[in-house]
Amino acid sequence: MLAKLEVEKEKKEAEAAKRKEEIAQTTQEIMAGLPTEFGMKKDDKLVHKKRNRSALEGQNGNGVDVNLYRQMNLPVTCEIVLAHGTKTISAMALDPKGGRLLTGSYDYIIKMWDFAGMTSTLQSFREMEPEEGHLIKQIRYNRKGGKFLCITGYRCASIFTRDGVREYKTNRGDMYIHDLQHTVGHVASLTDGHWNPKDETEILTASEDGTMRIWDISVERRSKEYIKLKSRTARRTPVTSCAFSPNGSMIAGAGRLGSLQIWERKAGRTGPRAKKRVMNAHEPQTETSCVTFASDSRTLISRGGDGTLKVWDVRKFKKPLKVFKGLPNLYPTSDAVFSPKGDYIITGTSNREEKTGKGELVIFSRKDLKEMQRIRISQSSVVRVMWNRRLNQIMCGCADGATRVLYDPNMSKNGALLCIKKKAKKKSAMDFGVFQHIQNPHALPLFAETQNPKRLRVKARADPIQSKKPLEPMKGEGVGGRIGVHNLTTHLLQAIAKTNVRQEDPREALLAYDEKTKNDPMFFGNAYKHTQPKQIYAEGTEEEEENEEVKKLKEKISSAPLGADPESYRKEW
Repeated sequence: MLAKLEVEKEKKEAEAAKRKEEIAQTTQEIMAGLPTEFGMKKDDKLVHKKRNRSALEGQNGNGVDVNLYRQMNLPVTCEIVLAHGTKTISAMALDPKGGRLLTGSYDYIIKMWDFAGMTSTLQSFREMEPEEGHLIKQIRYNRKGGKFLCITGYRCASIFTRDGVREYKTNRGDMYIHDLQHTVGHVASLTDGHWNPKDETEILTASEDGTMRIWDISVERRSKEYIKLKSRTARRTPVTSCAFSPNGSMIAGAGRLGSLQIWERKAGRTGPRAKKRVMNAHEPQTETSCVTFASDSRTLISRGGDGTLKVWDVRKFKKPLKVFKGLPNLYPTSDAVFSPKGDYIITGTSNREEKTGKGELVIFSRKDLKEMQRIRISQSSVVRVMWNRRLNQIMCGCADGATRVLYDPNMSKNGALLCIKKKAKKKSAMDFGVFQHIQNPHALPLFAETQNPKRLRVKARADPIQSKKPLEPMKGEGVGGRIGVHNLTTHLLQAIAKTNVRQEDPREALLAYDEKTKNDPMFFGNAYKHTQPKQIYAEGTEEEEENEEVKKLKEKISSAPLGADPESYRKEW
């Protein structure tokens, strides 16, 4: 009996194994006709969206070796796309912790993206318009990430809290004053702005009026320092970009006529003249869109509107160390930045034809001063670039209104890796309801109940307008022509203007002018002296005379001394 059961058990196991092999073979045949990623486990390599290098890098269809980028420590193997809108991304900022990204565009709007709170749908959680009808030109977080500076096409810069609440706004200058040193702010639209890396209470702004100003946001709205860009001619040269050195000892500024100038700061003050100046750094009448210091404050890069990127040594500032050409730049806000370790320089390129052109991310070696790699990002221009140290991710703001975040699953941390794994909440049928109008006939005036008259009177009494309540005494400064009581001056004015009109008898006040009008008539001259009728007054009656005697007696009794005999007054009464 036992032997029979064992034989049946072996047969069942053999049939199950055979069935399992058939299912596996059938599954392989089906999967052969589907994409390679279909049905595979959702590990880190498949959760992230891989960039199609064969479609982006060239027409030949040859792919790009991902290991090459990883050997160069470039986190560009994967990407996510944050859709801001349809206008060009003109400004980007990432807080120091790498949790919140700000994007500004030509549509005048700033959008906030929270990597920890976003899902795979990649939607912003807030948007704001700093200045109505003005382009966003620059956004920068302070060192702690609690505030950000916003530079728009308006002549006033604003500082907002992390949640987008305006906290400070610079003053605007008087455009009718010729010497801009004597006005309190800028008189033309702003172009760039920076925080002081060593002092969070100071900001630097550049403007098209040819000046740069330093503001102390902890004291007042008036600019603290005034810096003027020197030009070849006597005319004002618009300042297109500016920068603080990381140690806070230098300020760099670029002009539209192609000049590049550096000022020194000592003891918190800037010198009146530029210590170092190159008048022909870039071609005249082009926008030098960016000047950036390296972390050692010795190397400076400038991105010109003439299609070049120049590397400068601050110690030998007469000629550039290297000039990289073939980098078209069509936007006045194009960026060029250093990598977190300082071994690479990255910038973006522009193209005029979005359908057939290509916007590239160009990477240069700072040590060898050679071009290392060109990475095609999109068909539109790459305007803004940013490489965050903590996330090890590269952000590219493009002209098609999208911000592309490049990352590598093996080298990057947080940021895009947090939101790409989160699934959006599934919508349930219970989340939707039928919205209908609620008809409440008793709320119509026809069905309204008549209120109690006493309640209406009490309500009208409480209303100062219906009850015609008199004005209350002033407290503090005067408003609307009324004199306040907050200082000695108003007290003296009230004392001088004090009158006793209420205590005066109007009949006696008019009779006081009787003799004066008779001697010197003002309204009726001698021509009416003999023609006017004679005034006849009514004679007093006995009752009136008696009332006057009683009135005099009452006054006498009221003014009697304390020890007077009441019998004498009683007899007289």
